[in-house]
Amino acid sequence: MQRAVAEMPKEARAHLYLALAYAQLGDTAQAEKHFARAIALNPHDAYVFYNWGAYLHRQGRLADALKAYETAYRLDPTLIGARQAADSLRGAAYSSTPAVPSAPTPPSPSHPAPTSSVPPPVQPTDLYAPAASRYRRARPWIVAGLVVSAIGLCIPIVGFLGGTVCGAMAMVRGSLAGGLVVIAAAFVLGVIGMLFWGLVQAMMGGVLPL
Repeated sequence: MQRAVAEMPKEARAHLYLALAYAQLGDTAQAEKHFARAIALNPHDAYVFYNWGAYLHRQGRLADALKAYETAYRLDPTLIGARQAADSLRGAAYSSTPAVPSAPTPPSPSHPAPTSSVPPPVQPTDLYAPAASRYRRARPWIVAGLVVSAIGLCIPIVGFLGGTVCGAMAMVRGSLAGGLVVIAAAFVLGVIGMLFWGLVQAMMGGVLPL
């Protein structure tokens, strides 16, 4: 992620994903720095505010988290998780026990999940754009990466570098698996291209019989 930010310093989502990584590592100073940068670069991205709200929620900064959730839902009314999280915090305002995000125990057939009028706190799986949306944004880079990677059979260095860049872009756009596939394809096809041209040169140089 740091490399992606270095290559695309004005890409809000790159700063967002780096902020999430720092948050997972417990580095709050760096996490908040990159959250702020992501918001500054794209103040209309609902998912940036949703993730920012979830981060603040887990830090116990409930008033700020509520504002972030409300902003996320205002920017994208289809982001139901943001509205539910905001409703949860509003409900907690009337309770003596503050809402603290926690991982609930998965329900089992013998112990069904209890019902409650307050929506559950936001979960880590809610912190990312839906898979379909991520794939749509990353798909052009995946396709371009596979095409460029195929060039590696003829021009290995072009295929390897081009495929790697496209794969990194696909990951930044939200498709980690697609980006890794493109990078792997660039590497494999680049190696095959290098072996092929090495063999051709050896044959042309008389090292190997024609």
